[in-house]
Amino acid sequence: IMDDIRRGSGKIKTDHILRPRRFSPYKVAHKEANEAYEKILGTIYGHVVGDAIGHLTETLSMEQAHKVYGSVCKGLELVHKKLLQDSTRRKWVLYDWTEESDMMLIIMESLIYHRGQVNLIDVAKRFMDWSERGFQELNDVCGQGLDSYTKSVITHAQFSEAPKDAAEICWRNGPHQMRSGSAAVARTSVLGLHYYSSHAKVIHNTIEVCSITHPDPRCMASCVAVTTAISLMIQKRHLKKDGKVDVNEIIDESYKYAVNCLLGRPIEDFKSLKQHMMATSLKELKLSDISQMSFTYKTLGAGFWALKQKDFRTAIQDIVMQGGDADANAAVAGAMLGCKLGFSAVPASWVNGLCHKGWLDDLVNRYLHMMERGRALPKCESAI
Repeated sequence: IMDDIRRGSGKIKTDHILRPRRFSPYKVAHKEANEAYEKILGTIYGHVVGDAIGHLTETLSMEQAHKVYGSVCKGLELVHKKLLQDSTRRKWVLYDWTEESDMMLIIMESLIYHRGQVNLIDVAKRFMDWSERGFQELNDVCGQGLDSYTKSVITHAQFSEAPKDAAEICWRNGPHQMRSGSAAVARTSVLGLHYYSSHAKVIHNTIEVCSITHPDPRCMASCVAVTTAISLMIQKRHLKKDGKVDVNEIIDESYKYAVNCLLGRPIEDFKSLKQHMMATSLKELKLSDISQMSFTYKTLGAGFWALKQKDFRTAIQDIVMQGGDADANAAVAGAMLGCKLGFSAVPASWVNGLCHKGWLDDLVNRYLHMMERGRALPKCESAI
């Protein structure tokens, strides 16, 4: 299928992008040439496969998810989407990821084009272009899956030139529940990789990109918690004597950064943030509560619950079988657990099964090369 994909056309602007020597990101990871690359690739591919496998149960209740996928719930594969072909599943072809990854990859494209700099106007225009056309090089017709609130921001008259202003207007006038949705946190993982050695840059970039659609402080706190946790793990902060990640210390420090976004908010927001980040069971998170399934803290909670787990497949399957906003929940969980465990822990059948894997590999390749030249990533002999 990848032979038919048109490279370098459509949405991706390539005229100012530095082209690297060809290399496989998998070789970098599996040769263990650099542990940071193992975590970086684990974050990106963990996010995308979590999104893709989560789409199996998106919008379903836990009971519906088990009724449809119960017989295969211990060995979920992308092909199992054939078991339920309703309107939600039919929006994307078999083996595809959803808008949760599309939006994250758009941010990555913008970073490549602007040589590592966050340009909010460019990101906003790319969101608009994607909403209207999708990724044309992947034969999309339009961008799909956006919730009504995020769509109202992107289609606002001011969004292309003043996205923060447009977001603020829509946030103040929009439905109460939708204003604190999960769309921002579900696209934020790449910003934890970007200049990961600088907390100030990670937090600044995270808040800036969040604010162009979701100025709600709870959304900002969610995004900062995720990206700081990712950057801390790549920095090898808070390791135990055996070299493994001290998850509790990561959570504590991420909470300290995230809570600063809530200054001036009701005390309930502080308590809820901590409760979701510290949750020790999926039952506590109530991910299948349809009335609140897209609340940003639920997706955040799924990510931090996953961080406490030891097996990538098992953790993602458990989240997916909860139903609710499963693609967003599993995307964030996949990014965070993929960062902790590394790319080698992500099931090969999920990665290799992605229908646009070759296109994704090329985008990741260009991103890593661009960041190497900016000295924001560790040098790796096979990658330069």
